[in-house]
Amino acid sequence: VGKTTFLSCLIDQIQANEGKIIWSENATIAYCPQDSTADFDSDLNLFDWMSQWRTPKHDDLMVRGMLGRLLFSADDSKKKANVCSGGEKNRLLFGKLMMSDANVLILDEPTNHLDMEAIEALNQALAKYDGTVIFVSHDREFVSSLATRIIEIKDQKMINFQGTYDEYLASQVEFSKVA
Repeated sequence: VGKTTFLSCLIDQIQANEGKIIWSENATIAYCPQDSTADFDSDLNLFDWMSQWRTPKHDDLMVRGMLGRLLFSADDSKKKANVCSGGEKNRLLFGKLMMSDANVLILDEPTNHLDMEAIEALNQALAKYDGTVIFVSHDREFVSSLATRIIEIKDQKMINFQGTYDEYLASQVEFSKVA
């Protein structure tokens, strides 16, 4: 099973061949896909684009604050969302997730197309996030800084490791010495 396919099963976009995925009835899930082209079909400026995702508790000030936390200036808020770079679009998608009030975030390669400053801002936002974050990433530094549980699917087997990525790597070295 590929990583994106696995995430698609988690959010019920595709059916798993076997088994069943059951979420808590209190789980509210927000998903950030690796390819977000469809989210940027419209001609909206950044403020209006972000406003479409707000809940009743979010006012204009909250939307502007979110754009600021995502490293967009007041002038940037007038820019059309569909002309943003890949990294800017990713930052907007993270804002969309944060505005959703979900308690489970599922992220597919969240650091793709982001510069170091944006990765750091994302890292800080996710570290402060109170809910559950499930993500796949090739960015080892990002994984090391956030992951507290590692699930590796390899050779049709699942390894479920409770601990940081560095602890997981160390355990695999120890395991290979024993094997």
